[in-house]
Amino acid sequence: MIQKKKLFVVSDLHGHYTLLKDLLDQAGFDPNNKDHLFICCGDLFDRGSENRAVYDFVRKLKHKVLIRGNHDERLLEIIEQKRLNVYDIYNGIAPTLEEFFGKDSIGDYGDLLLPKHGKMASTLRKFISGMVDYYETENYVFVHGWLPTQAGVNPPMLVEDWRNASATEWKSSRFSEWTSLYNTPAMLPGKTIICGHRPTRMAIKVDPSRSPADSSIFYGKGMAAIDAGTIRSGKMNLLVVQDNVYIPD
Repeated sequence: MIQKKKLFVVSDLHGHYTLLKDLLDQAGFDPNNKDHLFICCGDLFDRGSENRAVYDFVRKLKHKVLIRGNHDERLLEIIEQKRLNVYDIYNGIAPTLEEFFGKDSIGDYGDLLLPKHGKMASTLRKFISGMVDYYETENYVFVHGWLPTQAGVNPPMLVEDWRNASATEWKSSRFSEWTSLYNTPAMLPGKTIICGHRPTRMAIKVDPSRSPADSSIFYGKGMAAIDAGTIRSGKMNLLVVQDNVYIPD
């Protein structure tokens, strides 16, 4: 069954609940309206200080699509492996873990200590595991970094059956640089790709007329990048569009 819905699309929230809620309120998002669909193109967590508030808000939404970002995936891996590495500390994940599991949750040697927080860990693990690689509507495809591309191919090309790409290919795509793939054969004819992962201030690489301080949405031919680089800019982008979506019978 096909239904037209109003899509409220964000990306790379990185633990900034107040910015998210203000944007949604200003745009008239109604979580109880079945025709309003919240879409996040990945990276709900890390680096901000309101990770638990983001989680509590998004988890309760009835009508949502959550696409897995590289930060979400790494958080899942840490919960499963019960261990952090040096890069995790640099990447800002320790305060996120402390928000969810308490100040006593990280050991002296990078071990994740969860004896008191097993239920929260299980719930968060299930939450992230339920995220999807992409979401497709009639006119758009929503991803984190980009669609899976063929390894070692120049110019870059999409994996032929990208919808059924392997877990490894999708994991790699979460790190893809849209500035390197825009206006190449790795585009998707007939659809507009909506992505995050890299801040829109980097659009100067593909559009020299754009200011390097501009963190607003970058609209290119066949794509739009929406990551405002919130940690650095203090801003967040919200893309609102209407489109037909497929609803399973």
